[in-house]
Amino acid sequence: MIYNDDRPERIRGTIYISILLLFVAYQCINVFVPNADLILATRTLAAGFYATVLYVYGADAWKALTAPNPKRTDFLIVGIWISFASHMMQSLYSILYRLSPSQWLLNSEIVSPIVLLGVVAAILHVSAPGAVDGTVPRRNRVALGVGVGAATVIVALLLITRPDIAPLLERTRPWIGDWWSSSIKGIRQTAHS
Repeated sequence: MIYNDDRPERIRGTIYISILLLFVAYQCINVFVPNADLILATRTLAAGFYATVLYVYGADAWKALTAPNPKRTDFLIVGIWISFASHMMQSLYSILYRLSPSQWLLNSEIVSPIVLLGVVAAILHVSAPGAVDGTVPRRNRVALGVGVGAATVIVALLLITRPDIAPLLERTRPWIGDWWSSSIKGIRQTAHS
C-alpha cells in the first residue's frame, strides 16, 4: 500500500522534499521562461495550494468560529484559515495586476484590507496562549507590544520621510533580477565577442 497511516510524519523531511522539488522544478523552468511569466505561474500555483488549505480547514474553521465557547485551539484554526484567505486574495490580486496593464490597480483601495486580514490572523495566533499542549504559543504580551510598537514607529518613519530607495534597489538588481536571463545574455555577449 502506498499510503500507510502508521508511518510517522517527519516535519523536516516534508520541508526538505518540498523545497528540493520546488527548487529543481523552478530552476528547470526558469532557464526557459521569463521572470514575469514565472512569477505569474508561481502565484497561480500558490493560489491553488492556498485554496486547498481553505477547503481542508474550512469546516473546522467555521465550527470554531461559531462555537459558543471556543477552545484555545479554535483561535489557531480560525487564524490559519484567515491567514491563508489573506494569502489567497494577495495572490489573486497579484495575478490580476500582472495580467492587467492598468497602473491604477497598484494603488487600489482593496489592497490594504486584504493585507490587514493577515494581521487579524496574526492577532488570533498570538492571543491563544497555551493552545497546543498547554504551552505553545507562549504568552508574551511584551513581545506583542514590542512588535506592534516597532511596526508603528517604522510606519511613521516611512510616511514622514518617504525615503527614495531606488538607488539601493538598483544595486541589488544583479542579485535579485532575472538570474537566467542575465546569465544567458552574458554568455551570448561573450560568444559574439
